[in-house]
Amino acid sequence: MSNYFNQSPDQLKEFLGFIEKDIDNVRRVIDCVEDAGLKPDFMVHAKSETVEESAENTDIEEKEIIKTLIFMADEPVAVLCPGHTSVSEEKLEEIKDTEVRMASPDEVTDATGYYIGGVSPFDLEIPVYMEEKILEQDKVKPAAGSRVVGVTISSEDLKKVTEAEVVDVAR
Repeated sequence: MSNYFNQSPDQLKEFLGFIEKDIDNVRRVIDCVEDAGLKPDFMVHAKSETVEESAENTDIEEKEIIKTLIFMADEPVAVLCPGHTSVSEEKLEEIKDTEVRMASPDEVTDATGYYIGGVSPFDLEIPVYMEEKILEQDKVKPAAGSRVVGVTISSEDLKKVTEAEVVDVAR
């Protein structure tokens, strides 16, 4: 993979708009991983708002792309899930012992400080659950606080830095 990508003027304007909006969150992720003593690789890529777009815009397989999904229970919770699967709300309800629902975009931002499409698992002040299948991958790529920046990190380091509880929560 090359260290650059080409953009049309319109694509570049859109890209810069994302970076301007997300710059503080990207810095927040960098600070979080550096404070944990980690030196992961950050990947700047074309706008990716879905797992499919992220896989197309990078050389990362869908199962290595990590979604950070926010659910509302008694409190907001984050669930880290491989890109090729989804969260079973029934399993999450068993874990939380209460009803759960997906958070709205405003609830996501209120609970995490991140925006939909760039929700990162780093530096969260809410409980974090990690689907156990994530640990089957050596390297994974969650969002780094933006729809145009990801971070490549070992699954064990992701678990450690997010202080995630490993659970069986995938469909």
